[in-house]
Amino acid sequence: MAGSRDTLHTTYVVNTDFVPLHVVQASLGGGLHALLPKLSADGRTTVGLDNGVGAGAQVQATYTYFFHKYVGVTGGLGFELYTGNMHGNFSERVWLYDRYNAMNYWLNSDYTNFKEREQLYYLTIPVGVTGRINLTDPLQLRGTVGLGMNMIVGSHFRGDGQLTTTADYPDYNLHFDPDLPQHGFSNYYMGGYEGKIDNTFPVSMFVFADFGVHYQFTRRWGIYGGIYFSYTCFNAVRPTTDAAGNRPELVKFDSASKQWTYSGMINSKFVEALNPLAVGVKVGVTITYLSPTKCNCEDL
Repeated sequence: MAGSRDTLHTTYVVNTDFVPLHVVQASLGGGLHALLPKLSADGRTTVGLDNGVGAGAQVQATYTYFFHKYVGVTGGLGFELYTGNMHGNFSERVWLYDRYNAMNYWLNSDYTNFKEREQLYYLTIPVGVTGRINLTDPLQLRGTVGLGMNMIVGSHFRGDGQLTTTADYPDYNLHFDPDLPQHGFSNYYMGGYEGKIDNTFPVSMFVFADFGVHYQFTRRWGIYGGIYFSYTCFNAVRPTTDAAGNRPELVKFDSASKQWTYSGMINSKFVEALNPLAVGVKVGVTITYLSPTKCNCEDL
């Protein structure tokens, strides 16, 4: 294989006397990383509840083996952050049982200036096919498509806004205004409500694509810049139910303990599916090695 000691000529990269290549890349990216929650029937009928988009980041290390001068296989390991938010003014009416007074009642919850922010942290394992085309001597177009696994490593949500609760006891034709905090009927500021999104599947699958430009500035080192896309094609959450098969309410008051429980939107009956989507830009550094072979050239 021909090569010159005083040039960067990529004849050793793409030429008729091809020698297999090993490429290791470390990259950092960021952009739109939205959770894309799908509202349930309860969520869709709740007037004033809107989904917002989120931003996120990607850190990734990959290894590519070019077994052909134009084609290779790629595997890697990465970390991704997804964020989302739901916001609006809406009301919820829930039929509950008052264990303290042994009777059923309607709990009315009115949310004002409500906003919840959610975050998911994933460890990712992408596997794909990589192609490349030479543009000039040190410059190439590279692209990768494939499948991957998301493994959940953390989650968090935080709710903010004003919550007003009232109650109706139909058996006694009673209505309680928000002036009985000892029974859970009052005005609340929700700034302290936060927790974990605990109904996600441990592993979910995604499809991805990556396209960009690679520049080989020394015989071993290069830089890469491009865009990436990934979409979790199967539902990433497992809707939880109680013993009676009911989904959790967003807010529930235990009349015996006098304690509120805030489930979080994704944990509650308002959300039935989650399909995280990522679109962004990335930059990376590459290290290239030649496969051991007998050739008339210097090793990279």
